[in-house]
Amino acid sequence: MDDLQQCIRCGMCLQACPTYLLTGLETESPRGRIHLMDALAKGRIEPTAGVTTHLDRCLGCRACEAVCPSGVPYGRLIELARGELDARRPRSRVRDLLLRGIVARPAVLDAVARVGSLYERSGLRRALYATGLFRILPRRLRRLESLAPPLTRPRYRAPAAPPAPVARVALLLGCVMRVAYGDVHTAAARVLTRLGVEVVDVPDQACCGALHAHAGDRDAARDLARKGIATFERANVDAIVVDAAGCGAHMKHWGELLADDAAWSARAASTAAKVRDVSEYLAALELPATLGRLRVRATYQDACHLAHAQGIRAQPRALLRRIDGLELVEMPQADVCCGSAGTYNVTQPGYADALQASKVAAVLSTGAEAVVSANPGCMLQISTGLRARGSELPVLHIVEVLDRAMATYASEARSETLGDRFRSAS
Repeated sequence: MDDLQQCIRCGMCLQACPTYLLTGLETESPRGRIHLMDALAKGRIEPTAGVTTHLDRCLGCRACEAVCPSGVPYGRLIELARGELDARRPRSRVRDLLLRGIVARPAVLDAVARVGSLYERSGLRRALYATGLFRILPRRLRRLESLAPPLTRPRYRAPAAPPAPVARVALLLGCVMRVAYGDVHTAAARVLTRLGVEVVDVPDQACCGALHAHAGDRDAARDLARKGIATFERANVDAIVVDAAGCGAHMKHWGELLADDAAWSARAASTAAKVRDVSEYLAALELPATLGRLRVRATYQDACHLAHAQGIRAQPRALLRRIDGLELVEMPQADVCCGSAGTYNVTQPGYADALQASKVAAVLSTGAEAVVSANPGCMLQISTGLRARGSELPVLHIVEVLDRAMATYASEARSETLGDRFRSAS
């Protein structure tokens, strides 16, 4: 109730909220949703389908928090509200199967991913599109197919430790990203290693629980947080580096999630204090003036949970500007949500598609040769939207760009070591 009362109804959040900008409806704004939450908490209204729909349509992007003069913790409020509603209405068996039965269990997720990869490896997906059969599939099935994460990309491969590491870190491998974007993890580890940071192997990692918390399943989120805390405690590292913005934002609030658990609250706060987004961590290192060479005109998409939830905007751009030959072009409304938002593009297709279309138009208006982001959900959503527009524009994670730039610089150095070249450049 104290959090709800912080809202002074000023309306500063309205123009920052993607769903309000789409509809112009007060009930689709943070202020309107807070009013609904307050009324639900006080028993003035019942959680009817109409009321819960307005809350479910929230992206959880937390753009409102960045502009709120009163510091309303809206992200926490919407998660708590969804948790309360989750306890009052019938549980979704499909959601539980997906989030609890598959995503939260690494072995099951890995098995499902390997079976799913046969769809691509066998050529069935290519044939489906080439023959036009894709267009006759039911609309919902077409949507799910187009949003399926890539499952044939290489899995994570840990690089050898540098000879005299300046720090020891763990890299969060996560759940879906582990099976769909393992090569992004590899790129992150290579970049860290080239800069003298040892990436420690941390076995038995599982999902961080972000998807569960966003969906209102706080019990599952707490269970996964406890597992993650115990796992990373055993690693005994200086920092936990995360290359998925949504995961990083959630893990930084593990202390808050377990604040009422006497056995875990202090441990959760201690572990959360070690969490760093990869761009945040890299930008804090003593870096050379040049981070490689790559001739490309690129535009950067702010992931919501990096820009709004973690306040990390300047660091990714600063890293990109250290690459020789890279021209960084700002897109319009770079920090407006692309419509991915975890499972939002599946559960709220209409709103997600509208936001995706706006984001793709903004990308194409820049004339960029590549799109750079810091979150796998954004990468998938934008690449899907670009393909629908007939564009083959590559969508890359920032660590992929840095990794390629450093590799180019290293090959040009010939007999010089990469460290020597960096030292001479700085």
